[in-house]
Amino acid sequence: MDVAVADRFFALLTLAALAATLGMAGLAITSRFWGTADRLHIMLWDLIGDWALWLAWAVAATSLLGSLYYSEIVGYPPCSLCWYQRIAMYPLVVILAIAAWRRFRAIRVYALPLVVIGALFALYQYVLGYFPDSEVLGCSIDVSCTERYVWEFGFIDFPFMALVGFGFVGCLLACAPSQAGGKS
Repeated sequence: MDVAVADRFFALLTLAALAATLGMAGLAITSRFWGTADRLHIMLWDLIGDWALWLAWAVAATSLLGSLYYSEIVGYPPCSLCWYQRIAMYPLVVILAIAAWRRFRAIRVYALPLVVIGALFALYQYVLGYFPDSEVLGCSIDVSCTERYVWEFGFIDFPFMALVGFGFVGCLLACAPSQAGGKS
């Protein structure tokens, strides 16, 4: 696959995930404002149904495959902050696959901490791209955390892709019902 085509493909996936995340968050905020939170939760769960965990897994798996494509096939070296984001995202692929297979919807208790940690690292790295002098966490000497290998639509780079991926997984997990379940 041509790198420019992959860049555009992953950027478009990011925009689609961002639109879905913002739509879900907007519905949640407006439902709280108008006091219809329970109806919204039921509506979203009816819309997404049993597919929420599979969708969250697909986002995590796509993130894993995309990061491996860029580092192992294209040859872009990951920086220290990229590694921290991978450490948060890669286990989600296994955790969410098992949860989706077993229909264990209470997985969010275990998955959301990874989502939040990964999103915080991604947000920090994205802001660092705009303000490189504000680096607090040390980056490796070999690879800069502010290097932009991908820059699509004037704002989408690797940290933004990761941030949206973590956000979308978090929204999908939030749509899952809170009761613990699972097949024996």
